[in-house]
Amino acid sequence: MHVDMACLSSKGQFVIPGKYRDILKLTAGSKLVIVCDGTHLLLKPINRRTRKLFRQVVKHTHELTRQAEATKAKEARK
Repeated sequence: MHVDMACLSSKGQFVIPGKYRDILKLTAGSKLVIVCDGTHLLLKPINRRTRKLFRQVVKHTHELTRQAEATKAKEARK
């Protein structure tokens, strides 16, 4: 495991240090999945092959969230 720090710019951008880009074989245009639990931020490289599947998972997750919120609102009105 490697640990380092990055600085956030005034535009909300940060640079992934070169040693991590090398380890993960990241180049300009590489795609990363971003996961945030409200406290932690996780960046996970994603390749072209799995990008489409990931988009489908995210879309389905959003649909399930909307359904759950609608059910909860409906139950609250009862």
